[in-house]
Amino acid sequence: MSNKALFESVTRHVKAIDLCMANNLRMPALILVYSGIDIFASLDRPSNKEEGTRKDFKNWCDKYLLPNTNLPCSSTDIYAARCGVVHKSSSESTLSRKHQAIEIIYSWGTQDPEPLQSILKNLGDSTHIIHIESIVDAFKKAVLAFMEDIGDDPERICLVLSRAAKMFIDQPKEFWH
Repeated sequence: MSNKALFESVTRHVKAIDLCMANNLRMPALILVYSGIDIFASLDRPSNKEEGTRKDFKNWCDKYLLPNTNLPCSSTDIYAARCGVVHKSSSESTLSRKHQAIEIIYSWGTQDPEPLQSILKNLGDSTHIIHIESIVDAFKKAVLAFMEDIGDDPERICLVLSRAAKMFIDQPKEFWH
């Protein structure tokens, strides 16, 4: 896969998230965000690893998603949220049930999550309330940072491109005529 094909694939993924958000399809947008993190973490895994893992997901979040954001959670919390949303369309996951991650619930639009967050905190509930728009924005910034980062490292871009060559890509309409 070329740099251009990888860029087009990334652009299409982000565009799909934007389309979902513009049409109030919040859970599909979150699924795309979390699957996007999975994809980028897998592309960026160490060269000796055949498959991406939870550790790779968390490392990618720690390096690209969480820095320079105001998301009040850890990479473990994000991973647990991914499991809940992708597997059950829920905020609950095995990690949150076992108290190994803080559960994330979502707000959107002009809702200020802070009043509810304060009430939950006063009740001893550690649940995080996150604006969906905040996690979408953090993901977009993370993707840009990742693409810039790998572009500065010839060995890494070769590894990412060799892995990306196995990804599905859209064929132009002209291909089918």
